[in-house]
Amino acid sequence: DEYQQRGLRPRHAYSVLDVRDMDGTRLLQLRNPWGHFSWKGDWSDDSNLWTPELRETLMPRGASDGVFWISFEDVLKYFDCIDICKVHCAGWNEVRLSGTLPPLCSVRHLSCVLLTVLEPTEAEFTLFQEGQRNSEKSQRSQLDLCVVILRTKLSSSDVATSAQVGKLIEHSKRQVRGFVGCQKMLEPDLYVVVCLAFNHWHTGICDATLYPEYVLAIHSSKRVLVEQIEPSEHILADTIISLTLAKGQRHEGREGMTAYYLTKGWAGLVVMVENRHENRWIHVRCDCQESYNVVSTRGQLKTVDCVPPLHRQVIIVLTQLEGSGGFSIAHRLTHRLASSGGLHDWGPPGISHMPPLDAVVEGLHSPRLIT
Repeated sequence: DEYQQRGLRPRHAYSVLDVRDMDGTRLLQLRNPWGHFSWKGDWSDDSNLWTPELRETLMPRGASDGVFWISFEDVLKYFDCIDICKVHCAGWNEVRLSGTLPPLCSVRHLSCVLLTVLEPTEAEFTLFQEGQRNSEKSQRSQLDLCVVILRTKLSSSDVATSAQVGKLIEHSKRQVRGFVGCQKMLEPDLYVVVCLAFNHWHTGICDATLYPEYVLAIHSSKRVLVEQIEPSEHILADTIISLTLAKGQRHEGREGMTAYYLTKGWAGLVVMVENRHENRWIHVRCDCQESYNVVSTRGQLKTVDCVPPLHRQVIIVLTQLEGSGGFSIAHRLTHRLASSGGLHDWGPPGISHMPPLDAVVEGLHSPRLIT
């Protein structure tokens, strides 16, 4: 294909060694970590665009294996992203924590981070998926990573046993890639850091030793206290609800009901419904069956739910299946009021959710009391 003919390796990372503007010609010096397969287009080693003066300035020692110059225009044409590594001044602090991203709501295998900030500090959070290097297999298994920072409502001694979440402070984009990150100036307070991924749910991974692993790196300009703790049973639901309330699009479906949609920077869709009625239930039918290249945390693309009075519920989370492919989202929400619980003629007797909220998804999709 064109990449091979140009001497580039598709789905491969290159290092940026130098950047130059030579009389209006913008050039980047790249290196293939493999040490071979160099660029063959404009400004390659044998290109006739080189003048003796430019060659002496930019390649005084001649060409090197795997190192080449390329125009900025060709970088934009053949590469889809550039990641920038930050270099901090002396005095910054770093901590790295590891954990797992189970394909279900499991307090036993989930963990979150309690962050105690004693004085104003710059903080940067980077979430890495372990094992994402230089193989097509790892590319196919990339997760939709997201890291969320929230204020806690409890004292540190209480949170140590049950990590509740409060107001959203900051979050990364949710992206199907090897790492994501965000930064924030934090005031003195207690915070909970939650790591999320959903596109591997319902994939049949039963052995906990095979759950995907992550590393969370925290850098701060001032010293902070960091503790990895056991989360509450509904940490995922509360985190997504807080995120959706702050960042989602609101749609007033009817009096006493609001539907929230989170799509921008989310690699998919979140639908959350809020029922503010004191004595009426809301039936919600969500149909996403015309969506493409996405997976659902409910295991199906069509759901029916009964949201109790004064509750919110995460109805569905759709996620881009593969980062290398396109995806499309189509959703249709139908709702009605009811005077009692259950789905009535929208489902079997005695059922409030279809598909049922079993132990795999209960911690994400159970209705949560409005507080």
